[in-house]
Amino acid sequence: MHLETFCGGMVETNGYLVSDDGVAVAVDAPEGMADFVASALGKRGAKLAALLLTHGHWDHIVDAAAIQGRFGTPVFIHRDSSPLIERPEIQAAFHPLSAIPPCTPDRRLDAEREMEIGPFRFGLLFCPGHCPGSLSFHLAAAKWLFGGDVLFARSVGRWDLPGGSREDLLSSIREKMFVLPEETVVYPGHGPATTIGRERCFNPYVS
Repeated sequence: MHLETFCGGMVETNGYLVSDDGVAVAVDAPEGMADFVASALGKRGAKLAALLLTHGHWDHIVDAAAIQGRFGTPVFIHRDSSPLIERPEIQAAFHPLSAIPPCTPDRRLDAEREMEIGPFRFGLLFCPGHCPGSLSFHLAAAKWLFGGDVLFARSVGRWDLPGGSREDLLSSIREKMFVLPEETVVYPGHGPATTIGRERCFNPYVS
């Protein structure tokens, strides 16, 4: 199993590409992610099986429509975040771009707790507080958690945007993330990776 990280766009948003046995899955779609995925797939001889969106905030979805159209790839997002990618203009007051192409998700997730895509089995953690419909994708076989903008290295996601809640955010971290094994590596939407064990001990917001 191989993991590649991409950082793109004005606010340095992370996107991830997991590949194994000729199958790849992308997590989030910051600006420039489509070209990155094309290059990585070519090198690995893999086919993109899905684009998983942790949430619908503008910096994570800029290239979603491009990836969907370019690779014929199904897009997965929680139903509560779906309006943000279907009508990205509703975020116009919060982003600096002139326009973001709309994207119609192929699957609006809701009560699912697990999902298999090719050789990958993802656990789905519903983690509200930062954005309506925030999802974290847990790849237990690799001890990886793609956390979006919920938990960062010694920090947490902001809760002051529409639909945000400090109480919900901290509850999501304590009840959904901190119950995972301490060696689980957290790959966040911004900044460096961390681990569950490290954040349990040193995160000033939730330790």
